[in-house]
Amino acid sequence: MSTGPTGCCGGNGETLIFTCAGAAYSGQVANRAGVQLMEQGAGSLFCIAAVAADVAQKMDRARAAATRIAIDGCEDHCVRKVLEKARLSVEMHAVVTDMGIEKKPAQPNMISDAKKVVEHVKQTLGRAGPPARKCCG
Repeated sequence: MSTGPTGCCGGNGETLIFTCAGAAYSGQVANRAGVQLMEQGAGSLFCIAAVAADVAQKMDRARAAATRIAIDGCEDHCVRKVLEKARLSVEMHAVVTDMGIEKKPAQPNMISDAKKVVEHVKQTLGRAGPPARKCCG
């Protein structure tokens, strides 16, 4: 991983994945999907709580990232809102409940549901090509 400024606005070209990890099932699916995306090489899982807490070292890395993926568990959009409140752009936003996955299902299937989210994110990123980075200006 590059530690010095590279590319537009000193960005490091890194893709960071921020996920919900809320108490509801859909939040847990969001987090599991983020872990799977990281394991598949789609980006690095990153701590949304560190952004909310404005941890300086973490904020530097989050600002330098070329792409930020937000995976929310539900319509509250907490992950996206935390990033936007920190003035960080969100290049790709996915919402688990928008994919037909219930917040509190009667019969949860974590493996299948997380796979559905992973495929949605990968397809969306592939269809759109690399997200355009908003540059200095």
